[in-house]
Amino acid sequence: METTAGRRRRTTKPIIKAWNAVKGLDYSDKLELVTMLIESVKPAKEDAMSVEQMLEGYPCKRYTKAELNAMLDRAEANFKAGLGIPDEEAWDDLEEELALQEEEQNEMAEMQ
Repeated sequence: METTAGRRRRTTKPIIKAWNAVKGLDYSDKLELVTMLIESVKPAKEDAMSVEQMLEGYPCKRYTKAELNAMLDRAEANFKAGLGIPDEEAWDDLEEELALQEEEQNEMAEMQ
């Protein structure tokens, strides 16, 4: 029980000291202190990026809803016509491509 009381005293003393220090401030000093505290926890403005900045240099195109619907219609028509490849084959192709990319990355890392 003593350790809990001792622990509580150690953690509350700094808070009490800070509270007593703040109580002695006038309104303008309190406002300045609160402003400084808020600014210290806000993220830096330069870290905030717009969507356009995030997409800059990214190879994806932004499609309209009409373009997306047209692509879906073409894909559904191809599916109904029996065109395309089975999903197992598509997954195998994807896994092969990912394995090749991983090998290339490992080779690049070994060269450095």
